[in-house]
Amino acid sequence: MCNEHGPFNRRRLLQGLGRTAAVAAFAPAVLSTRLAEAHVQVTHEELAPGRPEAVGLCSERIEDVFARIQRRVNDGLFPGAVALIARRGRIVGHRAFGTRVRGADEPVTLDTLFDVLSITKVLATATSAMILVQDGVLRMNDRVADFIPEFAANGKEAVTVRDMLRYTSGLPLDCHFLDDPDGERVWRRMAESPLEYVPGTQVLYSDLTYRLLGRVIEAAAGVDLDTFAKERIWGPLGMSDTTFNPSAELIARTAATGYSEARGRVLRGEVQDDQDHALGGIVGCDGVFSTARDIAVFCQMILNGGRYGGVRVLSRQAAAAMVNNQTPEVRAEETDLSPITNLLMTPKGYGWELATRRFSHGGSRLTTGSYGKAGGTGCFLWIDRRRELIGVLLTNHGLPTPLDEIGWNRMLDAVGNVEFFDGIVNAALDA
Repeated sequence: MCNEHGPFNRRRLLQGLGRTAAVAAFAPAVLSTRLAEAHVQVTHEELAPGRPEAVGLCSERIEDVFARIQRRVNDGLFPGAVALIARRGRIVGHRAFGTRVRGADEPVTLDTLFDVLSITKVLATATSAMILVQDGVLRMNDRVADFIPEFAANGKEAVTVRDMLRYTSGLPLDCHFLDDPDGERVWRRMAESPLEYVPGTQVLYSDLTYRLLGRVIEAAAGVDLDTFAKERIWGPLGMSDTTFNPSAELIARTAATGYSEARGRVLRGEVQDDQDHALGGIVGCDGVFSTARDIAVFCQMILNGGRYGGVRVLSRQAAAAMVNNQTPEVRAEETDLSPITNLLMTPKGYGWELATRRFSHGGSRLTTGSYGKAGGTGCFLWIDRRRELIGVLLTNHGLPTPLDEIGWNRMLDAVGNVEFFDGIVNAALDA
């Protein structure tokens, strides 16, 4: 006993919802505040195995967290999962559950890869953009149209890289052109999309925004997003199982997601979003496959202020800016009204979701300043920076069908992400 101490039309997500109404990220006047808020401490260079009690966690409660995941798998709510819990640089729990393919006798293992869908936005896109800003290749106030000329159409000439990074570009949630087989024409049609609101006046989480931001990064870097992320993020961090478009060798240990009507098959090693697959699978909003261990390494790097294993990926300033509130014009009290409005409209960092009191995908017990990311296939990561606590939950639930508000809520209820993260915090003896 522990003591207390397409077929998927993402625009549908907005149906029935009410609409709510410093350019350089590293400016010196902003930095002192950002760093003070971040509580960044480089104290744990690399993750290593450890006992829960050694880092102030209760073993019995950690086991309870894992038992609840197993119960959901046993009940058929999703085929399989891998969960990882780490604190103060120690991995205190890392478990695999269920099967890689629904109905098959192929157990999930700790090194199983998952289609993490929108977690791509932080694992690849936002971090790559910050690296290019550090390098002086990209600036926060650069106009998107300078890299994608077609983007200037429909009054979008002034939209900046920073607008995109913080989900305030004015672009719609998404648009699909699955009836058009010409990839370059699809990119042009997406770039020409009209604005839905005045840039910088509200948050609207947008796959279209990050899909196009990926194109900006590729234009600035001169290589595709997969190549850049492997060279500057995943390779230096030793994240050898993180990739777009897994090879045949990696597909053998990749978990399948759902059935695609457009492709006529159960998907395994292919990004589930049909539009992203049609564009080649390497895009800024979705497409990364990864393991819980690799994602935990990435999380520890962010928690360490941009450094891990003797390698600095991001400056302290960049790491702090990514996970602090970059949308002060938006009030959580007015937008944190449901799980969907939380995802779409609450304050954001650069790529990251920020913890809120009501409907955070990381539960209600994270401390102020915590941050994380949801992936629509049923994958979640959250970091409580004050507690130095990392939680990663990867499942192969797959995109909800239909992908609307009710479908999203059903997926969350099935996966139990709130129960998972609340349970982790409950295991902290000093919570």
